[in-house]
Amino acid sequence: MRLMELEALPAFALLGPGFGEGEAVLLTGLRPASRAPRLLFAAYETRGRDARLFDADARSVDALELPPAALLEPRLDTAGHAEAVAVIREAIAAGDVYQVCLTARARLAPVSGATLLARMASHGLPRFAAWVRLPGGVEFVSASPELFFEIEGGRIRSEPMKGTALPDAAGTLAASDKDRAELAMITDLVRHDLTPLCRPRSVVVRAERRFVHLSYATQTVSDVEGELLPGVTALDALDSLHPGGSVTGAPKQAARAMIDRLERSPRGAYCGALGFAAGGRTTVSLLIRTAQRDAAGWVYGVGGGVVHDSDAGLELGELHVKLGALR
Repeated sequence: MRLMELEALPAFALLGPGFGEGEAVLLTGLRPASRAPRLLFAAYETRGRDARLFDADARSVDALELPPAALLEPRLDTAGHAEAVAVIREAIAAGDVYQVCLTARARLAPVSGATLLARMASHGLPRFAAWVRLPGGVEFVSASPELFFEIEGGRIRSEPMKGTALPDAAGTLAASDKDRAELAMITDLVRHDLTPLCRPRSVVVRAERRFVHLSYATQTVSDVEGELLPGVTALDALDSLHPGGSVTGAPKQAARAMIDRLERSPRGAYCGALGFAAGGRTTVSLLIRTAQRDAAGWVYGVGGGVVHDSDAGLELGELHVKLGALR
């Protein structure tokens, strides 16, 4: 399938191999659903219970013909970033919060969604790649590597991601106490969010820290899973978990309050949730590495966890590493 063909469609969702059985999935004919949705979407600011739900016609996509991967030259707005890091460190020292995921925005040219996805997929289609155009006009492109949660066979698992380094710096990341602490805090937060959904004492951490190698970065994740209580649905899980701990911080409510105070614009689709249900399984990605279309082009979000021993310059460097998804 030629990716450019999708430009003519009023609404669709093209989803990467992590959502299906190892191959891309195209959803068309999107229509509102009240129960058993095929597709679900919640912007960062939207409560999980208020997610947009859609039924759709789905088909597998064996191969994608991508247009040329154009240079995008993102312009990152870092005004006030160092000052915000200082405010967060002061709040941590005062005991108000332990970690805050601080994000910034990059402006991209008004290219087509196909061109943007081709750039993000120039080293292979990302696990949770997505190009989504919803009824009503919301459109975003994502190269997310992060599984928010997946439900299958009465079990739920989550893979929170914290800790970032350049591709050749895995050793430095492995030795970083700061990055290890970031992931440990968020892993504990996810355990806390999963506990009300799961049978007593069934929530376990299968892997405390493992490495994910991307073309532009090395990152670390943990694996948390549990056995769901009878009757718990994917929408119940979304309501409990959203927004994800790895894009908020800990404790979650205190971190979200600081985010609302310090960030200069809403996140929208960035840091939201996108889910696909098929064959008794629901897979939901966390929409990091995500750009949303607006009147002037695209806005792309990047962020990182700030803890007490964070350095503003190094935090800024992490944002530039994550911009590598566009380069």
